[in-house]
Amino acid sequence: MKFLNYVVLSVLLPLGVQATDTGAAKVVTSFSKAAQCISAVHVTKIDGKEATVQRMGFDLDPGPHSLNARALVDTSFCKVVGPDTGRYPNTPIEHIFEAGKTYYLGFDHSATMRQDWKLVVWKEAPSK
Repeated sequence: MKFLNYVVLSVLLPLGVQATDTGAAKVVTSFSKAAQCISAVHVTKIDGKEATVQRMGFDLDPGPHSLNARALVDTSFCKVVGPDTGRYPNTPIEHIFEAGKTYYLGFDHSATMRQDWKLVVWKEAPSK
């Protein structure tokens, strides 16, 4: 019986540690703030390499990273100059991500000129 308890604990204990592991940064991409002209994004590249990540968010190793993303821009709250071509700047964002933090990534389209629109980290918070 003691052996069985030991086996069960040796399997379950690492799972409990993983559930609260803060060895990674969390990147959330699915939230928008339309009134502040920030749209949700979908990350397409990490450090210049094609990436397939969850649209709701994903874990990222700590350290400096470059992220590219696409956005579906809602301009109903924000005035824009010129015709809408459906094409927006796709300059990557460079950011240092820390373990144990959650980063909210979005596309800031608050500027009236489209060439000034950019990816931003609009909120940082401790991971839960």
